[in-house]
Amino acid sequence: GDENATGCLAGAPLISDWDESTKTPGLFLVGPAVRHDQHIFCFVYKYRQRFGVVATRIALELGFENVDDAVETLRETNMYLDDFSCCKGACGEAC
Repeated sequence: GDENATGCLAGAPLISDWDESTKTPGLFLVGPAVRHDQHIFCFVYKYRQRFGVVATRIALELGFENVDDAVETLRETNMYLDDFSCCKGACGEAC
């Protein structure tokens, strides 16, 4: 975790923008423990929106080159959350 983090972020695992462990490549974190900057994905509908981000990264690592159509479909159904500007503090720092 980040030793400098405070509040709800104290002790949170460090992950990449793709929700991948910074210590163990290929290990992804999903669920309410996901944290990005000051955003905490505590609501099931918010962390479900990150599944497509993880799936995209895995597909790219496996050599799939054309994931754009799948990503666009997920975006159209509001199930691909990679823009955190829409996250407001519904419950404090939570996304």
